[in-house]
Amino acid sequence: MKAKQIFTKIQRFGFRTLVGRITCSERGVALIFALVLLLVVSIIGSSATLTSQIDLKLSGNTKVIRTSFYVADGGIMLSPKVISQIITDRDLPTAEQTPLITYDAWKKSGEDPVLLKKIMGFSMDSDYQNADESSADIAMEQGTLGSMAVDLTRVATRYLSGGGVEFAAGTEGVGVGGAATAAIIYRLASMGTAGTAPKTTSSNIVAQYRKVAGVAGGR
Repeated sequence: MKAKQIFTKIQRFGFRTLVGRITCSERGVALIFALVLLLVVSIIGSSATLTSQIDLKLSGNTKVIRTSFYVADGGIMLSPKVISQIITDRDLPTAEQTPLITYDAWKKSGEDPVLLKKIMGFSMDSDYQNADESSADIAMEQGTLGSMAVDLTRVATRYLSGGGVEFAAGTEGVGVGGAATAAIIYRLASMGTAGTAPKTTSSNIVAQYRKVAGVAGGR
């Protein structure tokens, strides 16, 4: 026991002597100051690096989220034009007319494709309904820029009548000359996806489009 106590006292004395020598000399003070300063600089540098990495991740995520929203919004803006063209032509647009867009063109022999039936309001049996549920009505794949998928639903048909003045349409538009016309209401559900797997982000936008027969455009 006495030997251990003596050894312990020698160790403590030696450590204290070493610290005292370091702190009492100018070189020792400078060394301690340099070590403390190095430690502070290292902490600040690590913190700045971590903060910059977090900022880069946040900005990247924000960019992907905005891209997915813009892609989904593009589907909402595109759908009315497709609907109007299909109603006018009574057929789906060709690949030459819209090379980047694909449509739900599944059909039985001698019948109309799914998308045409949905837009025109024709009845669909179980086979058509299953085909409709398995794929998007309007789709566009743009690689790294994102992908778009739109689902259309014909909600209702309303018959309008009245004069151009009543509808504030001037000499053209809804109700001109008091002739009855039809307004078809469509529900547009557009999903935009951006990013690369497994880190992808999707945005969904739902809107209604009113197509008035015989009148260009809609809302």
